Amino acid sequence: MKARDAALLALDAKIDAMSVDAGAADELFAVVDLLETQAPLRRSLSDPSASPEDRAGLAARLFGNRVSPAALAVLSEVARSTFPNGRRLVTALETQGVRALLRVAKNSGDLGRVQQDLYSFATVVDSDPRLADTLRNRTYPLEARRDLVARLSADRVHPISSRLLARAAAGRVRTLPLTVASYLSMAARLTSEQIAKVTVARPLDEARTDRLRQALEAQVGGPVSLQIEVDPTVLGGMDVSMGDDIIESTVAGRLDDARRLLNTH
Repeated sequence: MKARDAALLALDAKIDAMSVDAGAADELFAVVDLLETQAPLRRSLSDPSASPEDRAGLAARLFGNRVSPAALAVLSEVARSTFPNGRRLVTALETQGVRALLRVAKNSGDLGRVQQDLYSFATVVDSDPRLADTLRNRTYPLEARRDLVARLSADRVHPISSRLLARAAAGRVRTLPLTVASYLSMAARLTSEQIAKVTVARPLDEARTDRLRQALEAQVGGPVSLQIEVDPTVLGGMDVSMGDDIIESTVAGRLDDARRLLNTH
């Protein structure tokens, strides 16, 4: 493991021991947005020549009266960490805001729904070139992009999902689907899950979804998070991919196999 990865995991562990609610996560995002526009502040909070405590003290002086104690505790811990530049610090702070929201969902028993909300919305964006282009277009005001996401997801997703999708609309360095994919990876790590991407011809009811999850968990020997996409072109059955492993049991797949066999003779 690289030293930087180890340091980020250590930071995750420290912040996971804190109690951070959804309101504090929103405050962290507000600080991220401010630091995005203030290069001198970014540099000061990540200054390698200052001691960790000096950087944390600076964070307290700058934001102590502007955010809650919970948000300030996270910000101070991030400031104590070492980053090569201010933008890395900002990315780490944003990550902790996202992880805080995912932990809220996990603690309330809603993480599975949030994961499916995020995956379903990203799939819709990926399948609609006009929508994807609009959300990728940085000349389109951020608030307008967030309003579009809110209108498309209104009353259809969990409140935590709505917060995360609004954050993903900013897409500081990635498109919305790629940003959401990073959120889903964070969610899976919170529960030590493996991610199974499932393509089915028709929607699965709750009972079939549970049976599929149980079967995959028995196969891999651990928890599995399902990301289910409906695609009528699979003709029946399902495709399942987990990492580099692909489990295919679709009619379309079997027809393709048959064609390949015929073409080899």
